[in-house]
Amino acid sequence: MENIIYEKDKQVSVTGSAKDKKGAFANALNKIAKKVVASESDLIFKIEPKSFEVEHLKEISTKEHFLFFFFPRICTSYEVKLNALVHLECAAIENVSCQEIDLKDNDQLRRVMKGV
Repeated sequence: MENIIYEKDKQVSVTGSAKDKKGAFANALNKIAKKVVASESDLIFKIEPKSFEVEHLKEISTKEHFLFFFFPRICTSYEVKLNALVHLECAAIENVSCQEIDLKDNDQLRRVMKGV
């Protein structure tokens, strides 16, 4: 039987946002696995980040008022965009041959499947 497991590296770009820098980075890093799984057709065993670089980090400040005039406050949020290089270990399940069984031709197997 042939080996169906293979390895490869993939470049992924993700964004994340939160109320603090740490949360924005965590949000972006959590999206890496989802994006890789959605883009690959094979079965993925392992996703290992090799490196990532920050494309941009934005600090967004907005000023809010209670009833348009009272109690002004400044709310800050962060937005980050990362380019990550990940190492994947995958299995090419499309290359696995499938055994076909026709129940019409095999009476003994039909009895086993029915529980007789």
